[in-house]
Amino acid sequence: MSDKVMYIREPVLGTIRLSRLQEELLKTVEVQRLSFIHQLGTTFQSYPGAHCMRLAHALGVSHLAGRIAGHLSDRSPEEYKDISGTTRDMVEAAGLLHDIGHTPWSHTLEPLYIELTGGDHMDLVADMVTGRTVMPVRGAGKIPEILRKHEIDPEDVADLITGRYTKQEFVQQMIFGEVDADMLDYLQRDFYFTGVAFGHIEVDRIISIMAIKNGKLVFLKKGLNAIRDFLLARLQMYSSVYLHRKTRIVDKMLLSTARKSIIELKEIDDFMFMTDDEILSFLEKGSADPWVREMAWRVKYRQGIFTQVFRIDAVTTSENDNHFLNSLRNQNNSPKKVAELLTREIAEKAGVDTGYILVDLPIEAVKISEERFQKLDIRFLDERDRMIPLDKIDPPFSEYMMKAKPNRSLLTVACAPEFKQKVKKACRSIFEKAVEPLFQQD
Repeated sequence: MSDKVMYIREPVLGTIRLSRLQEELLKTVEVQRLSFIHQLGTTFQSYPGAHCMRLAHALGVSHLAGRIAGHLSDRSPEEYKDISGTTRDMVEAAGLLHDIGHTPWSHTLEPLYIELTGGDHMDLVADMVTGRTVMPVRGAGKIPEILRKHEIDPEDVADLITGRYTKQEFVQQMIFGEVDADMLDYLQRDFYFTGVAFGHIEVDRIISIMAIKNGKLVFLKKGLNAIRDFLLARLQMYSSVYLHRKTRIVDKMLLSTARKSIIELKEIDDFMFMTDDEILSFLEKGSADPWVREMAWRVKYRQGIFTQVFRIDAVTTSENDNHFLNSLRNQNNSPKKVAELLTREIAEKAGVDTGYILVDLPIEAVKISEERFQKLDIRFLDERDRMIPLDKIDPPFSEYMMKAKPNRSLLTVACAPEFKQKVKKACRSIFEKAVEPLFQQD
């Protein structure tokens, strides 16, 4: 085997040196597929520079996981306890492989995979890493063999990726924790490629204040400001980038289009292994349904993108809004079912086909996001080597983060621009006072 070392020049992290394991995993078809999956899904419709692909993110997570492991082994050798010397290889492998099960367009089409299988993309990753599932592409299926060759148990890597690794808690926290390699990479990467004015975090500083105490990953108290900046950057990126109004609309357009083709018409098998362009090109040119082809054309060429006609704001929710949302929750229907019912009602009143109206009612998504943001179990080590949680060190900041809402809206109605006035009028009669402030605007 050649002794040549592989280096990658990376715009966000600089020059990355790959280990032999990282190089071998990088060359697998499963990892290379990530070169054709957008890191930010359809966000480039709002931020034209957001064309970074998932492969760069995977390399970044792998690199940062290795750096964290190296720092912790030096900072807390008595707690690190890596007799076999494989911990760093294991977390680097998990970082590089953690996204290989992503559906096309990243999180945009993941609901379809969940609908079809009951599992999410992380479950698919675990099955691919362990060999229980092999991607139907020539050359696939080599990952378990590569891991075993480097004395790494594929099951351990799968557990790390799915958050089920129990052998050492701090190792799990490097990959899936309160401040992990995944978030450290995607926040600065997405900040860089979207060009927004927030999202910048001090990665070097955050890694330098990491330590291990009682088997847990903790942070030195002197780095409190760096952690606060990280949490604020995450909140701002969710609010203004990941949950951007236009991105949500385009995502819903693409999702409804793909659902029609994949689930209702059964035109595509194993869609989860396709690339972004493969599925969008099929939807636009290969589907037997003219509505699917039209919607895919709208998304692909940004022609006739749906426009918002109604929103219940998440930050300035009124009593009328809360009453309306509570009435929806009390119908004992899922958010998806309620959205379908509202879509039909609006369409009937407006005289517009349901295919040109979108109701985004992310009640469950909001709950999940808020639960994630409220989980601030970040521990600090003070000068006397005591572990202190964030809410004890900085109560006002912790309280603010607990109450912060990453999403800007709780309910949105959008439609094809040619039907804007009809749908707006229908919404006025259906939602009445809850929508009055919005309808006073043009």
